[in-house]
Amino acid sequence: MLLTLFLGKWRRKSQTPRENDNQHLYQLIERIHQGEDEWRNELLEQYRPFIGTAVSKVCKRYIHQSQDEEFSIGLEAFNEAITGYSVEKGSSFLSFADLVIRRRVIDFIRKNRQRISMVSLDESADPQAPEYNVWDVQAAVERHQLEQEAEYRREEIFHYRERLQQFEIELEDLPDYTPQHADARINMIHIARIIAEKPELRQSFLEKKKIPVKYLLQYITFSRKTVERNRNYIVAITVLFIEDYQYLRSYIQTEDIEGKGEPRDEEGHRAQAAGSLLDCDDAGRGIS
Repeated sequence: MLLTLFLGKWRRKSQTPRENDNQHLYQLIERIHQGEDEWRNELLEQYRPFIGTAVSKVCKRYIHQSQDEEFSIGLEAFNEAITGYSVEKGSSFLSFADLVIRRRVIDFIRKNRQRISMVSLDESADPQAPEYNVWDVQAAVERHQLEQEAEYRREEIFHYRERLQQFEIELEDLPDYTPQHADARINMIHIARIIAEKPELRQSFLEKKKIPVKYLLQYITFSRKTVERNRNYIVAITVLFIEDYQYLRSYIQTEDIEGKGEPRDEEGHRAQAAGSLLDCDDAGRGIS
């Protein structure tokens, strides 16, 4: 009896979130948001391997937790994700945290490159040389911003590819799954938006990795056969709506798709914005 009580207390005390125990993880994050900050260190310690893996993906090398400064950046980013996460964001916490880590590590790497470049310029600069032209400086700043956005977009593509693989979809195959007619694309995007916005549909979609057709049919007028025939395209767009993709989502930012109007056949040309999403296929191949 005493042993049973002891083990029960030990389990409760040592209980930390597991990657497949999303409900428990969300409960701890909610408790942290309510002021129980002692759980923050528990999460940071528990997910050190996850953080290391996320950082390694960006750096393309093994990361030593005690030696590489990039890991510290990842740790800070994970802590930022704990503070900034909300279930209303749609995506799972770990998926959201992964994106935050990637972005912060990219920022760190680019700042280091920029600092090294500036030091190099300072060391090689001729004291008699004229000051930099203001237009050259402006051009350099704009070029830096474009390069940073390109890296963000690249990491989002990497992340998007990984998420699609969880649904047994390959990014390179998306053109084959895209409806040929514009009005059909609009309608499937409308379905994807419903899945992403309805909490019960979104939760089932993320947990079971499939479209909750039975419950979805309560919100749409399309048949089960239509949904199942366009399954992969609907999944791909749903993931785009759910995840925190600041750049990839711009491919589907149209008035109809963003919910300001219902899908209409005469406005099918607007689906071309969603079709542009498939341009990511070429980008994805280029960064493999």
